[in-house]
Amino acid sequence: PSIFREMGEAGLLGITIPEEYGGLGANYVTYGLVAREVERIDSGYRSMMSVQSSLVMYPIHAYGSEEQRKKYLPKLASGEWIGCFGLTEPDAGSD
Repeated sequence: PSIFREMGEAGLLGITIPEEYGGLGANYVTYGLVAREVERIDSGYRSMMSVQSSLVMYPIHAYGSEEQRKKYLPKLASGEWIGCFGLTEPDAGSD
């Protein structure tokens, strides 16, 4: 959806990811303040931003190879690609 690209253009995806991979390289206080402001507009947008930035991009940056970082992070940060994650366990889940 276009909102991902708009958020990417505004620098809202991957705020803590280093600039070399398409992020802003900001600290977590900055990320928290930005998230609060986005939340004021719409909780769904903040949730979308958090999933893309924290549950998708952070693990790639922290645990991925350099090749994976270069391949995935810039496109995720720009909103060109939309990431996802899986969450499941017996008798529980995110729903």
